Parts: sequence; C-alpha cells; structure tokens
Amino acid sequence: MNIDRDFDYENNNIGYDDQYTKEDGGGIKCKNYIVCETVLPKWWFECKSSYLCINCDMMFGNKGILKTTDNLECPICLEIKKCISQPRCDHSLCIKCFKNCYYLNEEGEPIFPYPDIEDEYFKDTQNIKWENNYPLIKIYQEEYSKWDDERIEKYMHQEYLRICCICRK
Repeated sequence: MNIDRDFDYENNNIGYDDQYTKEDGGGIKCKNYIVCETVLPKWWFECKSSYLCINCDMMFGNKGILKTTDNLECPICLEIKKCISQPRCDHSLCIKCFKNCYYLNEEGEPIFPYPDIEDEYFKDTQNIKWENNYPLIKIYQEEYSKWDDERIEKYMHQEYLRICCICRK
C-alpha cells in the first residue's frame, strides 16, 4: 500500500512539546493528537508512511485515525461536547470520557516539593545528592512510587473500559 506524503497536513499541524520545541521548528502532530497529544519527528512519515504515533497505531488498530464530531451528547457524562468515535464501532464519546477509558488517569500525581530544582533533579540519573540536602525528596519518591503502582494496577483491571459502553464491541 503506497500512501503519498501529505505536505499540507505537515505544514498545518506543527506541534511543540519538550522534545520538539518551537526554537527547533517543532514536529508533526499525530492524526489523533486531540486524544494522545503526541508530537512526531518531522522524519516520521519517511519511516512509518503514516501520521499516527506508535501508541495510536497499536491501540486503535485498523481504524487508526479516529473521527471527531462537534456538538454531540456523550452517552457517559451526557454533556454536549466535541466527541470522538470508538475504535471498534461508530459510537462516540466526549474526549474526556474517551481518555478515561483508553489512557491512564493522571489525577492525584504527587507534586515535586522543590520546583526551583525540579529540572536539575530529573536530569540527574544517579540522584545521589538529593536525599541528604532536600529531605522532602525521599517522601516525594515514596508517594510517587505508591501513586504510580496504584495507577498501573487500576489500569490493568480496567480492560473492560476499552470497549464501547453502548454495543460492547
């Protein structure tokens, strides 16, 4: 299957994140950016022949690019919002409910106790000096580890959420 490169898409969907900064010219938004928020490197199409990140490609399979529709009532929260189609059927959920079903919920993540040294701390791969000089870091590490373990455990038991709430596909 030969797919032509879409230069209009690339030019109109430039995205920025920590890795692909504005100063460097950014990258290209995944076609499902509204849900995954992934920015791809500019060379991505040359390797993959698509504008889908690996996560979306693996999670949404054959459907790949999810269809969005404005002003639909979400069957879960019952609010009228921009909705996105389910990957296994044509039913739609609002983006917030869709993310709750398909992605780990990031709520409750512990806050790093020393914002002024946060970048330096996360760049230091050995983390030797921090616990002695900054006593709250040890507490943060314990809280983060517990939070992350609970988040992953919860996600592993929510496989049933990745099916459509209407038709169960």
